[in-house]
Amino acid sequence: MKKKKIMIGMVALLLCFAGAVQAASKNGDYKGNPIVKVLFGGKELSVEDMPGIIQDGRTLVPLYLLKQTGASVNWDGDKYAVDISYPNPNPTKDFAATIPALNEKAKASSGKNVQLIYNEFGPYLKVDLEMANDTKTDNDHILALSQLILNSPAEVLIVGVVQKNMVMRYITVKRPDAEAFSQKKLSAYDFFRTWTAQTTMVQTDAMMPNRPQQAQATMPSSVPGGGPFCQQITANYDKQMRDAVERHNANPNSQYDGIDETLKQLKENMDTSLKENYCQIN
Repeated sequence: MKKKKIMIGMVALLLCFAGAVQAASKNGDYKGNPIVKVLFGGKELSVEDMPGIIQDGRTLVPLYLLKQTGASVNWDGDKYAVDISYPNPNPTKDFAATIPALNEKAKASSGKNVQLIYNEFGPYLKVDLEMANDTKTDNDHILALSQLILNSPAEVLIVGVVQKNMVMRYITVKRPDAEAFSQKKLSAYDFFRTWTAQTTMVQTDAMMPNRPQQAQATMPSSVPGGGPFCQQITANYDKQMRDAVERHNANPNSQYDGIDETLKQLKENMDTSLKENYCQIN
């Protein structure tokens, strides 16, 4: 009876080895180890040099194969380590979860109703801005609100400037410009000059700000900084120039070069003041 048990054990062991040999020979060997095919979504990954193998009862898969699945594989020689990461499969869903917090953040700059909107051209971010009494304050608020787009899946931010529950105009800010401003590659004034403005008369187009623009449809950049605050600066310096000319004409001993230099200096001062307040310079 004992002998019979030993014989049965030997047969079972031989069957195991036969199975292992059969498995090893199915895909071939690599340095004495059975080759394993690696599939992703039912599709076999392409082997460059070393394939997947079975060694010491474990299935070993080379990391380079994971790149074909969308993984980022980076070798750190200093740490002697490999960093593997996958892109976020649903960035829009993750961003949507942050919108309540963004609405709270927008309130600090008179903003509200932050929305992520899709149309046929893709996603864009929209926020309403309560209009202030001067253009500089509005522009300062838009500068702050422009940072909302940085971590969003949108390429365009559209700011609806609202007064008494009516949208007066739309300001469009593009992500690359907002990123350059955030990285201090663009000054506030140069960033401001990249914005485009649309009145509510073209609301349909404004609601699709990521529509590819035709060259002839480009709007003049004078709209965002043309408010009453900027007009007041221009009016003040215009008065100073007129007064200077009147004083010059009233004084028979005045030199022409003197008035010319005075007007030039006043013009430079006006341009500096306009620029500091994000107004357009003619």
